[in-house]
Amino acid sequence: MFVLNRTTQKLYYDDPSLTECTARVVKVDLNHVELDATVAYPEGGGQDADQGVIIIPDGREIRFVHVRKMYGNRALLADFPDIQVGGIIEHVVHDDDLPLLACLAAGMPVVVRINRLRRAQLSLSHTAAHLLYLGVAAVRPGAIAAIFGCHIRTDAARLDFSVTDRFTIDDVGQIERIANELVTRDSVVRVYPHEKFRDARYWECEGNVMPCGGTHISSTGRIGVVRISRKSLGKGKERLSVTFDNATFDPGEALGPGSFGDSP
Repeated sequence: MFVLNRTTQKLYYDDPSLTECTARVVKVDLNHVELDATVAYPEGGGQDADQGVIIIPDGREIRFVHVRKMYGNRALLADFPDIQVGGIIEHVVHDDDLPLLACLAAGMPVVVRINRLRRAQLSLSHTAAHLLYLGVAAVRPGAIAAIFGCHIRTDAARLDFSVTDRFTIDDVGQIERIANELVTRDSVVRVYPHEKFRDARYWECEGNVMPCGGTHISSTGRIGVVRISRKSLGKGKERLSVTFDNATFDPGEALGPGSFGDSP
């Protein structure tokens, strides 16, 4: 097994509200940059990645349009069967800014700044996805083990299920009602690390705890009224999507996957 002998300092674990940091260039490739530290959250668990800029010493900005985690090691945790810990973070550069990579060199100090609104939108959307999950768990508990995909976008989220029995109109209505009740109660959301691996995170709301390394908001009320819709993906495959037209975004508040409080 290939093991990389370096790792990126993931500052989005340390301070959930941090949207900018200083770092040094570790490696420059054809279309991406590796830094020794970053606040940029990589794509993972169905959540789209942060976007932002790398600011070089002369003030010019290099835009990155994608962030990915590479070369992690399997943690072999029961709650996180597929999680990889450690590894490096690569910032994939916008095609138009690729010529600026020639200005970078290993050891150069830079500033990393993410798009704060995008982070806030993704954090809210990911929290809404959990409310969808909790609604399904209450109405169709057998479907939870049949989840085979998810996608967290800035404007919506979805879960895909491999189920024999389709979600009925009544099922969808009950799931939506449960999700909106959670919104109405403005329930507190906590995110905290596994006792051994800080890359393994837990999400908690109203006593419901589940593994999740994504970014979230600190309470459910800001999501606003949610709508749940169903779509057939073919025989034995269903998709439930959650949208939120009246959400309130606070770019300075988003709760990332950092150590927010102590674990229970």
